[in-house]
Amino acid sequence: MKQTMGIVGFGRFGRFAAFHLRNHFDLSVYDRGNMFAEAQEIGVRIEPLKEVAKSSIVLLCVPISQIRSVLMEIVPHLVENSLVVDTCSVKGYPVSQMETILPSHVEALGTHPLFGPDSAAKGLQGKKIVLCPIRIRDLSAVKSFLDRLGLNVLVSSPENHDRLMASTQAIVQLLGRAFLEIGLTRQDMATPGYETMINILDVVQNDTWELFRDLQTFNQFAKEMREKLIESLITVNQKLDQETLQKILEKKTYFTR
Repeated sequence: MKQTMGIVGFGRFGRFAAFHLRNHFDLSVYDRGNMFAEAQEIGVRIEPLKEVAKSSIVLLCVPISQIRSVLMEIVPHLVENSLVVDTCSVKGYPVSQMETILPSHVEALGTHPLFGPDSAAKGLQGKKIVLCPIRIRDLSAVKSFLDRLGLNVLVSSPENHDRLMASTQAIVQLLGRAFLEIGLTRQDMATPGYETMINILDVVQNDTWELFRDLQTFNQFAKEMREKLIESLITVNQKLDQETLQKILEKKTYFTR
């Protein structure tokens, strides 16, 4: 008999996770919206939250800002020795909420899949996932399962994860949103550098504003990195302003042939 898994949150990532996990577990899903058609398409069943929360593994695919309220909702229905797993892009805040809210008879694991429906559209092979153990008896079993899925498993503390993500994911998301704001698009007349840079749009254009806002505001290190980036752009711009075109032309330049 397959182990039971319940997915709470059936948005883009919830559906993506259900698609890849449906053959490995007796899978049920819950979402506040009407997702019957989407569940039927993937081949999983929609059930009430209290039933989904009774699963051996409860996978939370919900926004960072909703993690606390969702934990409070599922706590009365969790069964002893079940495992609650989050998938948030930030780890400090969700892990602290899981430590505080989940009862001691329930295991807990923080995770951050460093991929999504777009970046893993061709499959999971070689994609990275970060694990932040909270209280779990057999982490090796989880790692072995993820290895079999083809994932590259990394283990980190929540603080180290968030510090690194502030320098990587948060900055990329910020630049991507800025590119969208000024209307940058792919162009026929473009350098290879521009074509590489504009790939950032593939990362952010299908993500919700809620996801962008949450990973920026709930990561304690993100604001500092945003400010450093903005300050550096201002500094570079000021250097250009100081060297006006007229001053450049007035400089004596000698060419050799």
